[in-house]
Amino acid sequence: MPYVTRAGVRVYYEDAGSGPVVLLHTGGGGDGRMWELAGYTAALAGYRILLMDHRGHGRSDCPAEPQAHRMSEYVTDVIAVLDDAGVSRAALLGYSAGAAVAYAVASRHPSRVGAVAGIGAVGAPDEDDDDVAAWIAAIRTEGMRAEMERFAAREPQRPPDWLIDNLAGTDAEMFALLIEAWAAEPGSWADFPAIQAHTLIICGENEEHDAARHAQLAAQTMPHGSVAVLPGLHHLQAFWRTDRSCPPLVKFLSEHWQIEH
Repeated sequence: MPYVTRAGVRVYYEDAGSGPVVLLHTGGGGDGRMWELAGYTAALAGYRILLMDHRGHGRSDCPAEPQAHRMSEYVTDVIAVLDDAGVSRAALLGYSAGAAVAYAVASRHPSRVGAVAGIGAVGAPDEDDDDVAAWIAAIRTEGMRAEMERFAAREPQRPPDWLIDNLAGTDAEMFALLIEAWAAEPGSWADFPAIQAHTLIICGENEEHDAARHAQLAAQTMPHGSVAVLPGLHHLQAFWRTDRSCPPLVKFLSEHWQIEH
């Protein structure tokens, strides 16, 4: 079972398959098993898959220091996994907060990234984060399962139990620290213009107000940006409804990430 240790934090990842490399990065909750349970790894047969449990999640270490959850730490962890696996260049697939990590890696380390796919809405370029403090307080007070149940209750179709269980398995403090650290940073809109790799934003139409328009605006800031809007879907649905998310993802990778590396 591969681990890579960087700056005193041990990060777990799995390495399976052969072909062009795709690194999968989960969001603020959950671990690498999400991708297998949802069916992404099966849909990506023919690729070499690097499946991360990022810091604070799954089998990786859970650093308690707030500075250990800055975006730069998550970005450097991805590079450390690629280095440890002997991979010079990979496609990146991220969900939710993991999509933000993928965009940041592609922006800051362009030579290491051949293609990017992010699942989840990108938000407005001038999004107001005034309610972040209250959200963080609720997570710390009520716990991760209560937070995930609130997410699920906002959607018209209840997610499968395995997804709620996987998301709720993340320590609430790790989720809170991630949100807290990232709220003080510029965010993905600062990374979008510097992304040179072909990039696909996959978003549910109903993840947020104007989700499709925001995704299109983000794609227009990139030299090679594109969007796949999933009609009627919300944030969790955009991940676990692989009957809807995987076809545009597989098509995108077949067009932009079939070169052997």
